[in-house]
Amino acid sequence: MMKHALFVLIVALLATPTSAADADLTLVANSPPGGPGDKLWRMFEENITAKAAGRIHVKKLVHGELGGDDVGFQAIRKGRGQMGIAGENGFAQVIPEASVLNLPFLFSSAEECDFIFDNIWTPEAKRIADSRDIVLLQWVEIGWMHLYGKKALTEPPNAQGYRMRALPYEASQAFLKVVGADTIVMPTPDVIPALQTGLISGGESSLLMYVRTGLVDYAPHLTLTQHSYATSGFFANKRWLARLSPEDRAIVMSAFPDQAYIRSDTRASLVQELADSKTKGVITHDLTPAQRQRWEAAAQPIHRAVLERLGPAAQRIYALVQAGKKEFAARK
Repeated sequence: MMKHALFVLIVALLATPTSAADADLTLVANSPPGGPGDKLWRMFEENITAKAAGRIHVKKLVHGELGGDDVGFQAIRKGRGQMGIAGENGFAQVIPEASVLNLPFLFSSAEECDFIFDNIWTPEAKRIADSRDIVLLQWVEIGWMHLYGKKALTEPPNAQGYRMRALPYEASQAFLKVVGADTIVMPTPDVIPALQTGLISGGESSLLMYVRTGLVDYAPHLTLTQHSYATSGFFANKRWLARLSPEDRAIVMSAFPDQAYIRSDTRASLVQELADSKTKGVITHDLTPAQRQRWEAAAQPIHRAVLERLGPAAQRIYALVQAGKKEFAARK
């Protein structure tokens, strides 16, 4: 009888919202120092300070102190961090369907991408994440992905046999392989040494990561393919959120700048980043409409192949995206 009473007490304590003293919050991310993420984290912390009256104590490990996105995301899932930002390399562990949104040349414009994310993918992704015991609060935009190298990559044959770093997710690897690149997957800290030694000659990257991590110094050609739109997710540990008092839960869930602000701010900063990059030695190459069509045609076969490997759940998301694209086109 006493054992049963003790068990009931423990369960009740675990289910009780945490007290003010327990509201410590470790933020986890892999944002480049000096990048737009620093401003977002500062705004988050200022909002917490202003609203929580000292009840929530924030610790920031947002510059990769724990490791890459995969390690950071696991830290959030397991409660070593309570909230944070992770890219697809991290959250694809729980939401592999996300690879669908990174299929090359899936989107023809930022406006189309916005429509799909806002009306189709975000509600689906939040539902999927919640069913797998993590909370997706919102997306944090990174921007268009491009190809970088020691030469221009304006035509698919330019990549034939070219040694390129693929990102550690399905769509990236399939895309570079289908155009004949000699691909290798490696963690971010290894990329610059690989460029220095000639192990690789290029890869794919967002503009921000390309400039801020120093890739430009060893692979100065940036071909503006805009072949996929990269986002990270802002996540929270589900059990930790549930244990907060309703007031503190509302504070932490609303403290981060909202989706509309981040979208506008990111795109404005990327325009400036591209202009500034040319003073840092970046040689940019825009695709002509004909070149873009050739890249799209070369990449199209991987859509079916990737979807077959990802399975029915991803295929359902792809079908929803295609329906959304048709709806968006009809509204124009």
